[in-house]
Amino acid sequence: MIYVNDWDFILNAFLCLIDMLLVWELREQVYGRIRRGRRLCAFLAVALALILMIPPCAYENSIYVIPASCLLLPFYPKNLKKKVFFETCLISILFSCLMILNDLTNMFPPSIRWGMVYIMMIHAVVWLVLFFCLRLCRNIDTDLPLSLSLLFLLIPFCTFASSVALIFLFEGSIISRPMGDLCHLVIQTTLLLIDLALLEFLRRFTGYYQREKERQLLGQQLRYQETHYKQLIESYGQIRKLRHDMKNHLNAIALLCQNGSTDDLLDYLHTTSGALGQTEQVISTGNPAFDAVLNIKIREMKEEGLLCSPTLSIPKDMGLPFSDAVTILGNLLDNALHASVSRQLQTGAFRQTANIQEKEFPAQPENKSSVDLSVIWQQGTLFLHMSNPCAADTVADYGIGMKNVEEVVRKYSGTMKTEVAKGRYITDIVLFLQM
Repeated sequence: MIYVNDWDFILNAFLCLIDMLLVWELREQVYGRIRRGRRLCAFLAVALALILMIPPCAYENSIYVIPASCLLLPFYPKNLKKKVFFETCLISILFSCLMILNDLTNMFPPSIRWGMVYIMMIHAVVWLVLFFCLRLCRNIDTDLPLSLSLLFLLIPFCTFASSVALIFLFEGSIISRPMGDLCHLVIQTTLLLIDLALLEFLRRFTGYYQREKERQLLGQQLRYQETHYKQLIESYGQIRKLRHDMKNHLNAIALLCQNGSTDDLLDYLHTTSGALGQTEQVISTGNPAFDAVLNIKIREMKEEGLLCSPTLSIPKDMGLPFSDAVTILGNLLDNALHASVSRQLQTGAFRQTANIQEKEFPAQPENKSSVDLSVIWQQGTLFLHMSNPCAADTVADYGIGMKNVEEVVRKYSGTMKTEVAKGRYITDIVLFLQM
């Protein structure tokens, strides 16, 4: 099949460019907007569409516009699981539709002008496929356990493999051409419906799965807030007691000074400053999520003999939902606490009297028993740095908690870097937020 005239070439090239534009929009809706190299990606997209027009049989080659556009996937935000699943589904659905179209056109008489009509029908089918995939895939979340993801991925892979195998089976079959086309049409339509049903099922399933996660996060948030408010009430009670007793404390200090009891005076001052230090552990940045998580986790660290004096510079409202803040801070501080305690158990470095050392030696960044945390907000960007002791020499594979953190970071097109250096686990996170 060749071009009849130059207008056929121009029309087909124009239609292929529209295909590329539509698949670009579909992928941005599913994977996220291209932020870097957008112009280069657009140039490559146009080049790929035009290159497919060069061979003499470009009518057939135009159906490869969608598979060829997969070369542009590295420009989209990183999410390998989602890309593999959706590209497999898209290619399987598109291939089934083209095979169904081929079966239908085989039933019509051939014509010298049938080629251009056929290619226009192919492009129309591609547009319909992209439209339905966009409707079905827009709200699908692939943040599922790996076993479930592989199971869902297996279905479109098998339907695509079956569609390809059908071509060879019917070519070597003794069934007559009209009957073979009809049987192939029925089977291919069934495979297409399976792929579409999978997308609809996955859309509903991930919706339920996401609501269940939100329900669990809501329960966790309520527990954090309840504990946080209890700590605030307890802290305010201690402050009221100190204020009430301040006059007596000052009189006692004056009496010890008059008597020259230096040792007793120092002991008394240490005891009083320790009581004040307990009330100062309550962090109040104005951001409820950070306040709740930090107050709870810092108290747990103190009970284990770990020091943590966070550096915080964040607004009250910075566009980070409570659930995402809890996911990031809660998991990072849990891992830091677990790694630090594990290291202390291995090295026998438990501090027996954390409070005394706290009074004599303030927390320093070099302290091997300290967890260093800084959270800084600057013009729509959140910078988080954490360093904690650990016994490992290299960064281990992420567990469920760190994978959840990684997922939230990807949600905001951010970056997360982890490394182990000099016996400390270092985590750096950058989130791009908008107030």
